[in-house]
Amino acid sequence: MRLENARPDQIYEAVAAGWPLLVPAGCIECHGRHLPVGCDAIIAEELALAAARELPALVAPILHYGPTGFAVSGPDLGTMDMSVGVFGAHAQEVLAGLCRLGFARIVVIIHHQGVDGPEGLALRRAAAEIGTLRGLERGGEGWWGGPRSRELAVEFGRITVLPSVLPAAAASVRGDHAGATETSLMLHLRPESCDLSRLDPGEFHYLKTAPAGSAEQGAVMFRAMVDALVGHLR
Repeated sequence: MRLENARPDQIYEAVAAGWPLLVPAGCIECHGRHLPVGCDAIIAEELALAAARELPALVAPILHYGPTGFAVSGPDLGTMDMSVGVFGAHAQEVLAGLCRLGFARIVVIIHHQGVDGPEGLALRRAAAEIGTLRGLERGGEGWWGGPRSRELAVEFGRITVLPSVLPAAAASVRGDHAGATETSLMLHLRPESCDLSRLDPGEFHYLKTAPAGSAEQGAVMFRAMVDALVGHLR
């Protein structure tokens, strides 16, 4: 279920039942001329929704407009950028608000550049700062070393940031940017948004493997990603 579609009573029931809240994160970035600019966010969201159907869980709206650094193109090809600081501050406010809803477990899923890229680092820092601030608010100074340390330490693990491709799926899903992997995933997930007639493998080096992509491969890869995420969350 999507968080924005849930009634207050359904949110309360999900929180009481201990459902995790899955938060897909993404950006707007050129993925060649054959794929949509929201590719990273789409993959993260579809992964969260697929996992939520098996767990169960709630899925929050996409935490969007992450930093790209204009690494693969400028705005002329649809890429947007936001500074890491501004995005991190925004992410911290959003995630802190989700914590206040009462969810004991919030999992951010990121496909763009993994957890060690600028977007992933900003999200991880936001999670760490929220944990520290909530501990201070609930336990006062010295909260982690005090008598309630075990109770309050959970704040540090309340928000986690996971890559879309977990180790259990790594053998089946080779990371790339708009190459065979992402082309296959998008042909499987959103074929109506792809146009292979616009693909020029020689335009950018990262497109060289894209012609080998297929919806059939995408289905196999995506299943491996879903199985890995569901297994991790369980």
